[in-house]
Amino acid sequence: MSTGSYGPKGWSGARSGKILEPDESPPVSFTEGRNKDWLVVCDHASNRLPRALKSLGIPSQYLDLHIAWDIGAALVAARLASRFGAPLVASGYSRLVIDCNRYPSAQDSVPAVSDHHKITANAEIDEEGRRQRQIEFFLPYHRAIDSALRDAENRGHTPAFISIHSCTPSMNGRHRPWHIGIAWLHDQRMSSPLLEHLSRLPNVTVGDNQPYDLVIGDDFTTPEHAMRRGLAHLQIEFRQDLLATPQAAATWADLLFDALIAVESRDSWHRQEQYLTPADRVLGIDKWL
Repeated sequence: MSTGSYGPKGWSGARSGKILEPDESPPVSFTEGRNKDWLVVCDHASNRLPRALKSLGIPSQYLDLHIAWDIGAALVAARLASRFGAPLVASGYSRLVIDCNRYPSAQDSVPAVSDHHKITANAEIDEEGRRQRQIEFFLPYHRAIDSALRDAENRGHTPAFISIHSCTPSMNGRHRPWHIGIAWLHDQRMSSPLLEHLSRLPNVTVGDNQPYDLVIGDDFTTPEHAMRRGLAHLQIEFRQDLLATPQAAATWADLLFDALIAVESRDSWHRQEQYLTPADRVLGIDKWL
């Protein structure tokens, strides 16, 4: 059974499989953009569950929580991509089905527990069930990103890569004061000038690798797609309570867009520079597809 892929020419396969049925939404959404100097991705854009997995054995209200998706991130990503006129790749189903920003071999790629909430069906899943979720949800998402990057390359562009996330305002009883967090490792072409610019803005608290840093071996999307290719990149976290409405999400997306335009370096952001070493053991997306 072919799961197909989603890319610059649209969906190239059937949506049906052992989990997804023909009339259900695809596992990834792709929005075309003419500006190939940028690519925006959103790993945790949706809280949707496929019908075959029913409720995953959890109360329906869990799907409204941060454990199911990055609340507001899809709105920011769509607005940012629109402002750039850039392509956008977004996941189509909840991170509780499979986390598109975790390595398939990691236990938390299909989390049995998330922020102290037990995910019953995930706790009982076998290896065949995990593999099927990889085939129907994880791989199509990453094929779409790979396709978009190859399309840009074939057109003579080296895109800057932006991965949009959001985080809960508090974790384990600790408040997170950061409005926006910039995660980076090794390559500071984009992170350093952006952090400096944002830190000068009034009423904006910016986190330098806070509340999360970029971790090779945990984070999948940015290392395997962008860092392996030598692309300038950002992994960005917005605090979810700041994205409660479409208008609020648009405001923060516009703030980020304006900041990126203000500090963009055409010389360094849109060329390949390799900062990884063999010790990082990032193999590149071809290994996984």
